Amino acid sequence: MHLLSFRRPGATTPSWGAATVPPAGVSADDPGALAAVAVVDATRAGRSYPADVATLLELAVAERDEVLADLAALQGKESDLTVGDVELLAPIPRPRRNVFAVGANYRGHVEESEHSSGPPASPIFFTKATTTVTGPGAVAVDPALTTRVDWEVELAVVLGAGGRHLSPEQAADAVFGYTTANDLSARDQQHGRPEGQWFLGKSLDGFCPLGPWLVTRDEVPDPRDLRLTLTVNGAVKQDSTTADMVFDVPALIAELSRFVTLCPGDVLLTGTPSGVGDARTPPEYLAPGDQVVAYVDRIGPLLTTIVAANGR
Repeated sequence: MHLLSFRRPGATTPSWGAATVPPAGVSADDPGALAAVAVVDATRAGRSYPADVATLLELAVAERDEVLADLAALQGKESDLTVGDVELLAPIPRPRRNVFAVGANYRGHVEESEHSSGPPASPIFFTKATTTVTGPGAVAVDPALTTRVDWEVELAVVLGAGGRHLSPEQAADAVFGYTTANDLSARDQQHGRPEGQWFLGKSLDGFCPLGPWLVTRDEVPDPRDLRLTLTVNGAVKQDSTTADMVFDVPALIAELSRFVTLCPGDVLLTGTPSGVGDARTPPEYLAPGDQVVAYVDRIGPLLTTIVAANGR
């Protein structure tokens, strides 16, 4: 199932529901096709559902499965709402806590980066502030804070269960689903400050676009076999697969759980492949007006437009 969060025109309270995605999905070449996808609004479905996707994930598994089964039944009926009728938000518009993320987790990216001496012996974790999370659409960039905005397509994992000291098998079972992420990065802040400042460089407001929806685990049979691409104004910048990961999804979750109690609704970005702007010769960075499409197989395209903040 494809779960999404959105805002109806004129509404102040976000809604959530399920998208009836065509069997072929929505390709990276035609993100505009998202507009025609039908939507079931869970907040107007005639029964009492959780208030949002985050609350859904915190339900007991049996109760959560009942809600999903009800939504699946509603998808078989006609809908008067499409994605084009609403403002898409991130599937979880404001996570309960910081987004977890992983650095240097693709072999190709390790090889291209002057900041990596080789594949890490253990995962490199950092976080992005909750205020980085946004949906498809505009991301405002303040040039007083950064002039080196970089792109990073990533597979994002959303947990449906938590705990400590998870085995890889338990970690795999803890996954609720996946979404597409663009781990936008202010490279001048990340690498230009003393000793590096990953948190600041990664945590500017709006620097974690997620979407267009959250795809449940059963729709992604093998997260180790997904193609990821990213284009800027139609030009391909990244094109790889999750097979190039140094540490796969269960290994990342299991290692993180050794140190942190994980919770339902936690979001984990799993790293980016080669092709980032900072590693190019000469380096390339995003500017106002640029359109970025991050895409992950079986999930779909995430469109971001860079705009200038505060009229600067």
